[in-house]
Amino acid sequence: MTGEGVSEGGLVNNSRKNLRIGIIEGLLSTPYSVAVVPGSFIIAALLTQWFGIGKSSFGWIVSMPSWTNVLQAALLPLLARGMTPKGLVLGMGWFNVALWALMAALIGLLPRNDSPITIGFFLVFFFFASASAAFQVVGWITWVREWVPAKIRGTYLGKRNSWMGVATMGFLALVMLVFKNQEDSLPPYIWVLGAVVVGRLLGLLWMRGIRTHSDGLKLSAPRLTQALRDCRSAPGLPMFILFSAWMSFWMSFTGPFGSVFCFEELGLDPSIFAIFTALAALSGILGWVFWGRISDRAGNVPVIVVGLLLWELCNFLWVFLNPTNAWLLYPMFVWAGFFSVAFFMGSFNLLLNLSPEKISMSAISIHLAVTSLASAIAPIMAGSLLQEFLVQRGGGIAIYQIGFAIKSVSVLLGLLLLLTIHEPGRGPRRSLPVAFRSISQTMAIQGLEIFSNLITMRNRSNNGRNAKP
Repeated sequence: MTGEGVSEGGLVNNSRKNLRIGIIEGLLSTPYSVAVVPGSFIIAALLTQWFGIGKSSFGWIVSMPSWTNVLQAALLPLLARGMTPKGLVLGMGWFNVALWALMAALIGLLPRNDSPITIGFFLVFFFFASASAAFQVVGWITWVREWVPAKIRGTYLGKRNSWMGVATMGFLALVMLVFKNQEDSLPPYIWVLGAVVVGRLLGLLWMRGIRTHSDGLKLSAPRLTQALRDCRSAPGLPMFILFSAWMSFWMSFTGPFGSVFCFEELGLDPSIFAIFTALAALSGILGWVFWGRISDRAGNVPVIVVGLLLWELCNFLWVFLNPTNAWLLYPMFVWAGFFSVAFFMGSFNLLLNLSPEKISMSAISIHLAVTSLASAIAPIMAGSLLQEFLVQRGGGIAIYQIGFAIKSVSVLLGLLLLLTIHEPGRGPRRSLPVAFRSISQTMAIQGLEIFSNLITMRNRSNNGRNAKP
């Protein structure tokens, strides 16, 4: 055997090992990814139901990850200097998990009933926790390009996230068990946060085993002005960043308050909301596998269009929810779990495909900063509007319903921005109907004929209008 053959064999074996470690790390870190976002139902219940934090203050706390994502674009050139992508991910990961352990240990000492001390504590905590998470995200997206080959990226990430969906269901079962008959006490929150910290700690330990050819290479993070010029020169990237910012704004406008709406207007408790999330995770397991294969075959733009269209049509039902028909949330979360995956997976893969490798750090950093600025403003606006019209003026459930309607219409209009983008390595824009037809055929094979027919009818209508006389 030649030395080259040995080298290639070692590279293949190392690549397989990296992919296995990536799945194991994902499984261990699942509780962390489910629970730590301020807008998650667990944190939302802790802040609004246990500590009684008002909607305006809650909006500021929820927006903190977005503000720190904007800040990272300016600080990344300084912080990342002399670090590898792996070093950035692990270093910020250790700091972040230490913060969460500290928070779990201290929340029992905080006063309740919308106390300024408690509000200040969570603002400071989520600033540092979100800042470290923001640097982790940039480092991880840059690093994952090195150990997940582009030709199998959709399939692999679909498999990884489907396993994470299984872990999510297990974690949510634990949450339901812990909160059963203890919705109005603090210990369940502390126990859940303890599980989050332990899982994330083990995940970081496993992540250390991933090896790539550039482990010793330092990050190249240009200054903010240079990063902006790099992004502007990449075909399709500026429009995709605009599209992502539009979507981030409207999803953050109502997203963090969805669980609050369920708690306060529909009379549901965290254990019931955990069931909804588990249903979404269950259908998401199928979605990650299905859409991962489709994105490799048909392209990411068609996948995003189909997934987002069908997901948002279902979200219109939020406009009509009230305590008497709250049971609709069960099928709604099943539907959302499957089709939302298409949007999130397609967007992630499209960002990587639109970002030339030499400017990938710039592209990821600016994309994260711009979209986060949009998602930072949205919950603050929504929280202020709810405080004014719901709390001060007693507007009732109709205030939430109006917000849900505006959000759904705005998201669907955002698809017009996406349709102007040409994905590298795919056919011209006129080939989109072919991609839609491929998706519809696959969906039919999978037993989703009703959705397939909707797409096919749309393509026939478009073909009729575009036919030459």
